[in-house]
Amino acid sequence: MSKYDTDLDYVILDVDISGDELEEIKAEADKIISENKKKKKDEEIKKMLALAYLKKAQCQRKLGSGHSCGAVFYEDIAMGIFIKKEKRNIKKLLKKALKLSPDMPEALMQVGILNEHSWYNDKNYKSINFISMAIQLKSDYAAAFNNRAMLFYKSDDFDDEDDKDKLEKAKIKFRNAIADLTEAIKIRPFDAVYYLNRGKFHTVLKEHKEAVDDFSNTINYASDVLKEKLEKDVLILNLRGKEYAELKEYGKAIDDFSESLHILQGRDYKFLMRYEKNKEQFDMDRVYRDFFETLLMRAKTYYLSGEKTKAKADIEEYIKRKHKVTDDTNHREIIRLTGIAPEDILKGE
Repeated sequence: MSKYDTDLDYVILDVDISGDELEEIKAEADKIISENKKKKKDEEIKKMLALAYLKKAQCQRKLGSGHSCGAVFYEDIAMGIFIKKEKRNIKKLLKKALKLSPDMPEALMQVGILNEHSWYNDKNYKSINFISMAIQLKSDYAAAFNNRAMLFYKSDDFDDEDDKDKLEKAKIKFRNAIADLTEAIKIRPFDAVYYLNRGKFHTVLKEHKEAVDDFSNTINYASDVLKEKLEKDVLILNLRGKEYAELKEYGKAIDDFSESLHILQGRDYKFLMRYEKNKEQFDMDRVYRDFFETLLMRAKTYYLSGEKTKAKADIEEYIKRKHKVTDDTNHREIIRLTGIAPEDILKGE
């Protein structure tokens, strides 16, 4: 199985592997387990069996994950995607792997990221302990550095700016996460996901130049698999565009938002064609959600850059396409996403 690589975590969305290939790896693992599980006294057989249990667990996770791109830019492996029975079965496989090979870093990491159902509470440190053990055993384990970093991701720690103690603790956690992701990048310098994750931490810390650099590297190094994910769910161009706007590099921000809108128009057109027969009953606002938000972000950027006529045109396009929504809802949404009252933008002066 040349496709299989224990250094990778197949639940990370950038890994270019198909469902058929995962099923093939899993079938081979099942065969090894079936043929050798009564020969556990042999040390080489034990290692081979441990690896087979690990492979099977990894493949089942990926096949059952739904391949969604979560808010923190990796597959949401601890957010309740798995039904309890499936999660238990995967844990059993990992337990068998560790019984045969207690110091297997890959299995320790898998246990760590499956250890807690609730991803964002203080019990995370149990998960961190497992992943830290994996790193101690395998110092060049990029996926483990990435997964440990993502345990720190909780952007609402920064919501209450008056709570200085909470804010300082959150900054320390994010600095630790950035350090871990920097290690992951040193090990795998062309892995787009690690740049993407680090860029998000820089964004929350308001380190806009660093975030732009990381999002640019994400775009440069993204595989076809990741590009497809980002076009559908994240739109990395929007993330970079917002950072350019923070740096007052409005032209670059507008370029990113415009390219994003071009991608979205193509995607939404294809999507709508599948629902041609019943599109009257379909939730058009949900279909165009990303488009609407991107349009408003570009409108805001045009306005701030002084191109108020173009800002007005984007707002008018937004209102025209949101015809099913009340004026009050439009008004609130425009203010929420732009921070500017629509009547000010519509003056076009």
